[in-house]
Amino acid sequence: MSMYDRILQIISEVIGHMQEGDSLTGLQLKEFESRGFTVAEISTALSWIAERIELSVTEKTEHALRSDLSHRVLNETERALFSSEAWGRMLHFREIDLLRAEHVEMLIERAIMMNIGSIDNPTLTMLIVSLLFQDDDSKHSIHRMLLKGDEQIH
Repeated sequence: MSMYDRILQIISEVIGHMQEGDSLTGLQLKEFESRGFTVAEISTALSWIAERIELSVTEKTEHALRSDLSHRVLNETERALFSSEAWGRMLHFREIDLLRAEHVEMLIERAIMMNIGSIDNPTLTMLIVSLLFQDDDSKHSIHRMLLKGDEQIH
């Protein structure tokens, strides 16, 4: 599992807990470490979530007002792009609000424009990371967000 897969897994789990009304505790963070996640991966995931929460609080857009409960139906060409596992993973990320409807559209467009033959989970991860961690709304890129784990913040 790549570092990006691991970061997306942490983000997915933390958002899932938050949607269930659970608050994140130090014990839960230690659980991630005991499962083999690095401090840098955990920190990167939590930084990304905090930034998105900050953006969503200040963002007053039409997007916030419309229902986002619809699911994207793929046409034949698009259906051929995704493995069933990758499409299922995309839907999961969509349902926990990691991805918005416009993100799904952008990912499909990028895959078609890049002439990617088949999108499996690693390819989907690459596309999602390039979209979410390099977007214009982000204050920093994934490369500046990744910490080694021994840094001190003053």
